[in-house]
Formats: sequence, C-alpha cells, structure tokens
Amino acid sequence: MPSMDSTIAGTSGIGITEAQVYAAIADVLDPELDESLVKLGFIDQVQVDGPDVSVVFRLPTYWCSPNFAYLMAEDLRARVRALPGVRTVRVMLLDHCSEDEINSGINAGLSFPEAFQGEATEDLEELRRIFLRKGFLMRQDALLRQMLKVGLDEAAIRSLRMANLTVDEASDAAIIRTSDRAVRLEGLGRKALTYLRRGTVLGLLQGPDDPLITDDQGQPIAPGDLQDFLRRSRSIRMNIMFNTSFCTSMFQTRYGRKGALPAPQDGLTRPTPTVEGDLV
Repeated sequence: MPSMDSTIAGTSGIGITEAQVYAAIADVLDPELDESLVKLGFIDQVQVDGPDVSVVFRLPTYWCSPNFAYLMAEDLRARVRALPGVRTVRVMLLDHCSEDEINSGINAGLSFPEAFQGEATEDLEELRRIFLRKGFLMRQDALLRQMLKVGLDEAAIRSLRMANLTVDEASDAAIIRTSDRAVRLEGLGRKALTYLRRGTVLGLLQGPDDPLITDDQGQPIAPGDLQDFLRRSRSIRMNIMFNTSFCTSMFQTRYGRKGALPAPQDGLTRPTPTVEGDLV
C-alpha cells in the first residue's frame, strides 16, 4: 500500500480550502455510533492541492465491519465531490483489514458489491436507513423522558404535532407548547433539531400537523403503549451509547490523539473527540 505521505502529497490550493472540506463532511456519520466522523476524531487528514482533495480516515479497530467502513468512505467522497471547483477526490482508509478493497473500490466509484465481488451483496442504502431510524429513536427517547419529567402526561404527548415544538438554539432548549402551557426542555435543543432532521429524511416528520412522536415506521404511539415504547427506545439509546463509549475508547487506546484532528488551518477550530453531546 502506498504510504500516506505519497498518497496525499500536495499543498493547499487557493480555491478550495481545508475549512470548506471539513464543513462539507461534518455530517458524515459513523452509522453504528450515529455521530459525525469529524466530531469522533476519526478524520485523520484533509489535504487540498488546488482542485484535488484527499481525505484520510481511521477507525477504532482493524476489524471494523467493511460494510460500515465502505458506507462512511462513500459518504465522504460524495460530500467532497459536491463542492464547487473540486476536480478529483481521493478517500483513504488506513489500518483496516479491508483497506485495499475499500480504497480501490471507493476511488473507482464502485458499489459495495462491485468492490467485494463474490463476497458481498448488501444494499448499503437500506443499512443507512436502519441506523438513521435508530438515531431517530435515540433522540426521541431523550425528548420523551424530559417531557414526562416536566409534567406532560401520555395523553398530552400523544396529541403533540410538529407545530408544537420550537427550538431556542441560543440556549439549546426545546420548547413544547400545548393548549394550556409552554414547557422548556433545557439542553435538548440540538437533539430536537437533529430529531426533526432525521424524521424529515426518513419521511416520518413532514409537515406541521404530523404527529411529533411516532415509531420508526411513522406510526403514532397507541393509547396505553407509552411505557412499552420507552422501554424499546431506551434499549436502542443505551446500545448506541455503549458502542460509542467502547469505540471511542478503542480509538484513543489505538492512536491516542495522534493522527486525529490535525492542527487547524484557515482559522478553523477542530472539535475534540468526545462521546458527549447528542448521545446523552
């Protein structure tokens, strides 16, 4: 395999900046962890050489599932290719058992089955949606539990529509307005926005009159079913949180801070890898 230096050699160009590339890939998720690769610290390096861009990333273990790794690499390439002025994009995964197949396949524009001929037939788009639904339910769980804490009962929750939720981004609060009062869910503004975005992408939350709380197939909570609903969503939330804690610990054990989140350029500040934020 070529060395990283020879793979991404070049100097930063004038037209496209490293900051623009990081902004473009900021919402590329590790699907199992439902968190940004940038925020997790898995992006090792971005190199811009005029109109040519290279993105290097690493994962917590040598054996991370190739299908998930391929999905991440595919998304990284697609986001960078969409930037105006980009001519070529090269995505490189390092220190992985299937890096040769993944790197050659991604950079040739192949699908996952094409890159792993005779070994894989999986539809990665369906895999993506499965984990987007899990992320949707995880954030919904946090919203539901806080609603109950501030005194909303099951009947009130079941009656909520999208129009009843607003977000105060400045204070990171979600505001629920019912027919007789308004309640603030402190510290849930970001989660609420992500919840709404995920619901929109999945086709579950489309308009102001749609139920605010549904299952991952768009069905509202049945009367008397809230506690069972919460038990299921809590299981998903705890599983994602455990996986995130485990994987970020493995990543930091494997690499420390070396290789993750390079020194800022273009005045861009890199976030510190964390398991905090939307996950708790």
